[in-house]
Amino acid sequence: MIAYCIYYGNKYDYSNVTNLQKEFKKYDVKLVCDQITDFTNIKKHWHKLKYFNDSKEDTIIVDIDQTVVGDISDMINYPVKDNELVTYKNWWDHSPRCPINGGWYKFKSGSLQCVWDKFSSDIEKWQLHYFNNGTVHYEYYGEQNFVYDTVIENGGLVTTMPERWCSKDTIEEDTKIVHHLGTDK
Repeated sequence: MIAYCIYYGNKYDYSNVTNLQKEFKKYDVKLVCDQITDFTNIKKHWHKLKYFNDSKEDTIIVDIDQTVVGDISDMINYPVKDNELVTYKNWWDHSPRCPINGGWYKFKSGSLQCVWDKFSSDIEKWQLHYFNNGTVHYEYYGEQNFVYDTVIENGGLVTTMPERWCSKDTIEEDTKIVHHLGTDK
């Protein structure tokens, strides 16, 4: 298994990277954090989609704006099948249009090649699609909408982990990770 995150700009200190790497290392998972400096074609967090390209192993993509506050072994070891995406629910509007958050994706990479294939077929179109149709309110947002829609339209399954494992603000007994809402509107 391998895990990835991306970082760019100055919003988060490099210590976010090293802290996440230390946490994943506790569970014998290498977390590769790629610094993104080229936004010519692929914008912002859309760079995460390159990890859906055919790597043939269990893969986790995690956002840099998260803090591990508990034992994440249940999240790392959460079972995943071919053509399945494991993630957690969104909390911003509970919209039926996108019930997931893009802060944690786990999948068997080769089985969801369709995500990368569709995205790379027309990068500019898909990066603006959800903004142009009014689903999201900020240009170049909607990456989790794209992933969700693409998995579903290709017959995949989207599974959400228990909501109590992830929080945006409060830490409860079962909280494992806090997502700090890293939008930069």
